[in-house]
Order: sequence, then structure tokens, then C-alpha cells
Amino acid sequence: MLRLMIVDDEEMAVRRLKRLLSEIDGIESIETFLDPQEGYDYAQAHNVDVAFLDISMPDINGMRLSELLTGMGRGMDIVFVTGSDDYAVRAYAMNALDYIVKPVTSERLAATMEKIRRVRRQEEPVPNLEVRLFDGLRIMRRTSEGKQETIRLRSPKTEELFAFLACKRTVTREEVTDTLWQDLAPDNALKNLNSTLYFIRKAVEFDRSGSGGGITTTGSEIRLESDGLQCDLYEFQRLIKEIRRAPGRNASMLEQAEALYTGPLLKGRAYDWASELSRSLERHYLDLLDLTAQHHLSHERLLQALHCYSEMLKTDAMREDIHYKMMGLYAALGRKNEAVRQYRELEQLLQRELGTLPERRLEDVLV
Repeated sequence: MLRLMIVDDEEMAVRRLKRLLSEIDGIESIETFLDPQEGYDYAQAHNVDVAFLDISMPDINGMRLSELLTGMGRGMDIVFVTGSDDYAVRAYAMNALDYIVKPVTSERLAATMEKIRRVRRQEEPVPNLEVRLFDGLRIMRRTSEGKQETIRLRSPKTEELFAFLACKRTVTREEVTDTLWQDLAPDNALKNLNSTLYFIRKAVEFDRSGSGGGITTTGSEIRLESDGLQCDLYEFQRLIKEIRRAPGRNASMLEQAEALYTGPLLKGRAYDWASELSRSLERHYLDLLDLTAQHHLSHERLLQALHCYSEMLKTDAMREDIHYKMMGLYAALGRKNEAVRQYRELEQLLQRELGTLPERRLEDVLV
């Protein structure tokens, strides 16, 4: 969780930036200061991860304040937020992480926050445990020699309990027993839960310091700790939230989220409790592909957009609208034969699955 500080002598600018930042996940605190000296004094007494600084301020300007803050040697990142781009070259020469020109937009701020996270991920230790939930279930850990090895769990039920905890993160004991051992008497279900938890801990918690994949239990709850754990599902969900908050969308985040979805959630495992989440994630993935295609089209990158639509059909072949979009792109690229082939494929698919024909004629599509 990031601890942020805003220093700007314009109160309205401070309020706006704080409001935009408060809508972003992964932030623990946001302290604001109109007086640069007060901001400096606060940073001396508290840990701050990122400082958002205005440049034109009385007494201590943003450039000088940046020097004072970085001089503390605490690894604080600096982002300049100013009304002019006149200082950009000097700002980057001072190793500022980013430079934002006012008025700050949610899209621009989302790009800055993604840059902050990317830089900080590079600085953080490599997670001890990696869990992949898309396209199956894989659990990997880093050995004391720095090598990565796959963890094999004891039984299918042990795998299911781990997958349940990984997807839910925090659950009650009652929720687990009602879902995974609903056919057993309550006492027997609890015994099965406790023994299965033991085998998961034995396999996963190789480092008792709790630096990754630890399971915390209380009288009523069970929680899979996320510190030191890297999970494709968690990163995908985080990116989805960030993309929704950025009205103009962020191309880099779209591509990252698309790359994370390598297949359906827990593919090959028929867990009834996971079906709703799996369908929801699939819808998000299709929406991402559509957004990415629109982004490419806005920059006249027709081949890239064509690839996105092709990937959409691999997941949902019945999307007649996407077939038409692909036909239009093939035609725009001068590949009429492929547009005709796409139409024939749609024609055969609808006839086979629904006993119907396409809503539009081939001649209309290629106009």
C-alpha cells in the first residue's frame, strides 16, 4: 500500500488531485500540504513513498523541495504536478519519476500510478510464491537457491481448497465446509477442513517467516495472505478497476490485462463455486479485447484490431457482430477472399448451431 504526499500552494489543485488519487486502489494514505516547509517536516517524521509536488511555490519551490526530500535517502519517488511544461527537462534530469501538466486528468494520473507500481515492483524482492489461476491451476515457489519449482498438492480436494482460498482470499469456516464438504456432518466437515489446511500449509509455507502464501486462521475465518504472493487473478482484477476509472483508457494497462488472461479461470476443474466468477472474468476479457481493438482502430492499426477480434471469437464464436467487424477489416485491407471466407464460416456456424442464417447479406457487409 502506497503512502502519498501532495504539496501545492493552490488549495483547489490539492483537493482535485487528492480526490483523483483517492479513487485509485493500493493507496494507504494521502497527506496534503499548502506550505512546502510543513510538507518537508512531515516527511522527516513519517514514511512517504511518493511525493506529488507543485513547482511554483513561495519560499521553497518544488525543485528545491525535491532535492531536500531525495536527500533523506529513503527511496521516495517524486512526481511534479505543475501548470507549465517549461521545467520538464530539468525535472527528469533530477530523476523525477514523472511530470504531469495541470489540469490533471484521471487517465493521465492512472498512467503515472501504473508507472509508480512498475518501478516499485522492480525494486521489491521477487515473490516467494506465484499462483496462476487462469488456464488451470499452477502453484510455484522460489527455493532458497533462487530457483522456481512447481508445488504438487496432496489430493484433488487439497487443490480445490487452495483454489477456493486463492479466489476468495478471506472466507469463513462455515462457507468452506458448506461448499466443499456439504454432504458431511458438521463435525466431520470441520475435521476434513483442518486436515486439508494442514497439508496445504505443509506444501506451501516452506518459509515460516510468513513471506509468501501464508494462511492465517482465526476462530471463524481463514485468510490466504497476499504479501509475498504473486497471482495473475489479483493483477487482472486490479487492472480492470484501473481501466474503468480512466475515461480515455490506458493502452499499456489494456495490453497487460489481456496478456494475463491466458485461458478460463481454473480451466479443466469443474468447481461449481467458481463458475460465476469464471463467466464474469471471461466477460471482462472480451470487453478488454474490444477496447483494445477500438484503441488500435483509432490509430489506424487494422491488423492489430483484426487480431483482437479473432481472439474474441476464440472465446465466443457466436458473436455475429465481431464476425462482421472482421469482414469489414479484411475488406479495408484489400483481402476480399478472407472476408468472404469469414462470412462462410459464420454462415456454417449459425446453420449448425441455431439452424439460421446471418442477419446481413454478404453484399451488404462488403459495401
